[in-house]
Amino acid sequence: MNALNAPYRKAASSGTVLWSLLWVISMNTAHSAPRAPAPVAGRFLISETEWKQERATPPPPSPKFSPAPGAPRLELLQPKPGPDTLASPFDIQLRWNAEGDARIEPQTLRIRYGWMGLDITQRVLAQAEVTAEGLRIRKAALPSGEHKLAVEIADSLQRVGRRQFEVKVQAAP
Repeated sequence: MNALNAPYRKAASSGTVLWSLLWVISMNTAHSAPRAPAPVAGRFLISETEWKQERATPPPPSPKFSPAPGAPRLELLQPKPGPDTLASPFDIQLRWNAEGDARIEPQTLRIRYGWMGLDITQRVLAQAEVTAEGLRIRKAALPSGEHKLAVEIADSLQRVGRRQFEVKVQAAP
């Protein structure tokens, strides 16, 4: 177990945190076939192959995530939540706050894609600025389509906070 994963795995296995990694990708209606992602200059956070695998596999029922009392709060600052389609690439900014005397432990950050929980943490870290206050990715590239990302981070008391968000992306022509 490497040093980056140790605090997070301890929190996940301690039984004090319900650790859920299943979430559902929004599917196109039955009347329209999913479109393959269009290429965009730069590095994608997910590959076209991963996107296709996620779309082709039906999701299982999604259990509820119940954070521990006092778990860190995660707030999506950018892009603003809503039904708008985003042009790729776009900026992502998250802010997190610990409760009481606890401190955010940035090394516990985990970012997972889609209901299959593909861990894209290292891909994001290669492009992101991560601090005890939050995360910022400039010009994050995602292929055209609908995407779900789940972000988790733990505090010094091993409580895990989680934020899930969905984006609809249209890659630049």
